Amino acid sequence: MSWLRFAIFRRLDQVLAPGPAVANYRDVRPFLVATALVAASAWGLLRQLPEGEAQASPHASRPREIESVSFDGDRLPVAALRDVLATHAGDLVDAAKLEHDRSALEAALAGRGYLRAKVSPAQVTFDEDGGAFVTFAIDQGNEFHVRSVNVAGAPAKDAGVVTITAGEVASPRHIEEERQALATRLAARGKQATVTVQIATDDAASAVDVTLVAQH
Repeated sequence: MSWLRFAIFRRLDQVLAPGPAVANYRDVRPFLVATALVAASAWGLLRQLPEGEAQASPHASRPREIESVSFDGDRLPVAALRDVLATHAGDLVDAAKLEHDRSALEAALAGRGYLRAKVSPAQVTFDEDGGAFVTFAIDQGNEFHVRSVNVAGAPAKDAGVVTITAGEVASPRHIEEERQALATRLAARGKQATVTVQIATDDAASAVDVTLVAQH
C-alpha cells in the first residue's frame, strides 16, 4: 500500500506542479491528495478480498429477523393456529423451530377434525433489508365426523361413561379422553383392564368408526 500511495502522490506532483495552467495548485492539492487516498484504500481492499469475492454477496449480512408469519389456505382457524406457533415476529429464522411449528399446525388441525390436513414446510422470503417473511401453505382437507361408537369388553353400565356420539367432530383428543375415562371407571370398580382404541377411517365419507376395547 505504501508504494502505491507514493506513486500516486509523485504523479500528482508531476502533473500538477505550479505553473500558469495551475495557478491555485496549493489550494487544490489537499483535495486531490484526499481523493487519491480514498482510491488507494479502496483498491487495496479489493486486492485483499479472496478471488471471486470482489463483490460482496447482497445476502451476506442479512439480519434474518422475522417480520411476519402467515398462513396460505382456505377457511383456516387462524387464531387457533397462531396459538400453537413457537415462531413469532421479531424472532430470528430458526429451521428447527419452523419444522416444529409445521408439525404443531398439523396436530392442531387434526384436533379439530381435519385428520388429513397437510402443512407444507415453511416458505421464507427476504426483503431487500434482510427481513424474513414466513408462510405456511396449508391444505386442511375435509372435516371428519364420528359415524359410529362401540365399546367392547365392558358392561353397559361401565360403557356408559363414554360420551362420544355419532355426528360429532372426530377429535383425537376427545377420543383419548374417553379411553382414559373408561379405564378409570373399570379400575374404580376393581376391574383391571387395558383399554385401547380402534379407529376405522373412511376418507371418501370423511367419517370414522370408533371402538373402545377393554382387555382384562
